[in-house]
Amino acid sequence: MQSIIRIVRVAIVIACLIAGNGCLGGQPSPDYFYRLHVPDPTTHFDPSPLQGTLQVTRPRADALTSERHLVYRKEGNSSQLNHHAYHRWVDSPTRLLQQEMTQFLRKAGLAQQVVTPEIRTTVDYALSCRIAKLERVLDQSPRVTLELELGITSIKKRRTLLLRTYREDQPTGDLQVDSSIKAYNQALSNILHRFLTDTSTLSLLQLTNTNL
Repeated sequence: MQSIIRIVRVAIVIACLIAGNGCLGGQPSPDYFYRLHVPDPTTHFDPSPLQGTLQVTRPRADALTSERHLVYRKEGNSSQLNHHAYHRWVDSPTRLLQQEMTQFLRKAGLAQQVVTPEIRTTVDYALSCRIAKLERVLDQSPRVTLELELGITSIKKRRTLLLRTYREDQPTGDLQVDSSIKAYNQALSNILHRFLTDTSTLSLLQLTNTNL
């Protein structure tokens, strides 16, 4: 009889392990996924500052930043970064950023055509991007920090026409991840509007257009 009871108990333990229903450790934490979404630009150029096709390449980033897990740092740890286990981007942030920049610049009319490398066509300009910072700051003044290095190169002239670094520290008001995502969207929107202004007023770029 005792042997039967032991067998039953073992069977119950094994069933709990297989089912994973919390018999030995509780319910597993759910995963949360987020995407970038930048509002439409408030500016539309006509004619386009770039008379030709602009290719938006996929941004570069360090190994941690390019992962899907959201990155954060705590108060007093300016050089120590961590990532959330259950809060992730729906795709690599480099790809999400490329998609949002492409749509934004296309709607703004920065170039006659704005494409990605997947559209195999002859291009006149290339937009490069390096993500220097993409992190939540969890301290007494919670915020997100987004820092991008953006550059425009003339393919025909093989010359860099614009290369600048843009940084936005956008407050979130609380420590909720949803608030950080909204702040990221606003920070990216601010950077892209500043980039549009710099591109449209760059005299060297305007002179180069006339020589292409």
